Amino acid sequence: MRRILFALCATLVMTLSATAAKASEYTDMDICMGRQLLARVLCKDPMEINFVAKVKDSIYLFSVFYARQEARFVVGISSDTVRIQGKEFLKLTRTISYTFDKTSKCGVANYSNSECINREPVVCCSEKTEEEKMDQKFWDRPIPDLLEEDLRKALDSLPPEDAPPSPDRNDDQGGDGQDGTGQDGNARQNDVMFN
Repeated sequence: MRRILFALCATLVMTLSATAAKASEYTDMDICMGRQLLARVLCKDPMEINFVAKVKDSIYLFSVFYARQEARFVVGISSDTVRIQGKEFLKLTRTISYTFDKTSKCGVANYSNSECINREPVVCCSEKTEEEKMDQKFWDRPIPDLLEEDLRKALDSLPPEDAPPSPDRNDDQGGDGQDGTGQDGNARQNDVMFN
């Protein structure tokens, strides 16, 4: 009996591996999609579905209390389908199609069980990268704050008004503005004009 069960499980894993031809780079979305759809198939709350392990690329193992015992389910996710197979309940097999939007990194599946009251689409999104989070944080701010920040950056890059002139600066008199007496030549000329 164990050999038959092992052969069936090996066949199941091979079948699911063939279905999941391309490994997903969105593991967190795959786990969410597997948990949500398995909960929908079994008419359970998704919080009752436990993620156990990642068996292979795009193949995941979940456990749940089902039919008065702890049951395990293998979920294989390909680019457009989710395949659910019970390990103890081999007759419980579902293949559910879903769509994936690359810009929002979200998968949407329309699946409903006639025994369940929840008929809304299942939506699972991948977590955003740090760069995407920073970009979102930037654009979530009000426009006056963005403009004020740009103005502050521009003003910080300018030299202070009361700072002495830099030594490489050329004035109208063709030098550094000093006339050798330690006074500014322009200031001395202004004093002469007003006296």
